[in-house]
Amino acid sequence: MRDVAGSAGTHAVSGRPSAALALVTSPQRAKPLVAVMLVLFVGLVAFLLAPWRQTAAGSGVVTSFAPGVRPQRIEAQISGRIVRWHVAEGAEVHAGQLIAELRDVSPSFLDPEFADKLAAVRDATEAAQRLAVEATRERTRQAAERVVAAEAAERNAQVELETARVRHRRAERLAQRGLVATRDLESAVLALRKAEAELVRTETAHAAAKQELAAFRAEEARAVAAADAVIADAALRAGSAEARRAASEVRAPVDGTVVRVSSAGPGEIVTEGTELASIVPATDDVAAAITVSALDAALITPGARARLQFAGFPALQISGWSSVAIGTYGGVVKVIDAVDDGAGRYRVLIVPDPDDAPWPPRPFLRQGTGVTAWVLLQRVTVGWEIWRQLNGLPPTMPPLPQGVGKGK
Repeated sequence: MRDVAGSAGTHAVSGRPSAALALVTSPQRAKPLVAVMLVLFVGLVAFLLAPWRQTAAGSGVVTSFAPGVRPQRIEAQISGRIVRWHVAEGAEVHAGQLIAELRDVSPSFLDPEFADKLAAVRDATEAAQRLAVEATRERTRQAAERVVAAEAAERNAQVELETARVRHRRAERLAQRGLVATRDLESAVLALRKAEAELVRTETAHAAAKQELAAFRAEEARAVAAADAVIADAALRAGSAEARRAASEVRAPVDGTVVRVSSAGPGEIVTEGTELASIVPATDDVAAAITVSALDAALITPGARARLQFAGFPALQISGWSSVAIGTYGGVVKVIDAVDDGAGRYRVLIVPDPDDAPWPPRPFLRQGTGVTAWVLLQRVTVGWEIWRQLNGLPPTMPPLPQGVGKGK
């Protein structure tokens, strides 16, 4: 009976949890907390290992890549009195269109017909010099004809000399045989001496004619050079007067829009170099000029991609995740200045990315519009970027081309 009772008591105790075991059992509300902490830990690890794109940020303005289509100043080329304005601010102008008229105030150009008179002097001077040159050329031609005549006379004298020699030799042979008189022999000798003298005279005349021709040719060359100098001087003075008269008409250098006009009105005098107006050329060429620090400039290379946000266009940009940016536009780094601006900052020119959405049209993206750009650098993890920011380290240096930075 005792064994049965003990067995029953043991069975009853084993079927019910003990008080100590009940104390160490985890409460039911701790399980969700552990799950949340586990999810947060996994999420944190995944976040720290997520890819991150380092960027070099800079700000600047919208401009044009081609220098010829950037805003241009129209300046007065001469000192003069404003006669009339032909445009107003905001006017669309074409290349060569008249913008303003000036009246020259220089004492040398007060005569309105001064340029025409100098042109007449130039024409008269040119005609006179051409006549003088033609006269020297005529003398040269005459000297050349005299050389030809002297050369022909010399050849004739040589023929006569040969003939006289033949006759002299024949007379000598006949005289030795007694077939001719002494008088005939003497005549042959006299004819030979005359032929020799005539040859000497013609040779001398030929040489003198050649010298005279050389002298006339030199004179002709001097006359031509002097005539060219006088004509060029007259043409220069006339051209300067004509150019100065043309400078009194201020014209637009390119097609564009007049954005600023000088406050000087008709009757006021402006000096040479005074800005009369400013014109923005009509062009579709567009670029962004931003400035970056020297630290970032060392990491940027031509061809690097960039994201841009223009003033007046709402956008959302997360620099490390450019793929989720909203309202930004793609660009490509085209130029990085080789020298800083004097304050340790470098200018970077960015042009539209042909593989991305086009930038806003010109009517909405005027030159001078503010722009913020993020140049995309190396890819790292979020954890690395946080550690870099906390330690104040620069972004990761891109790999250098082969051979750069190595000793010979």
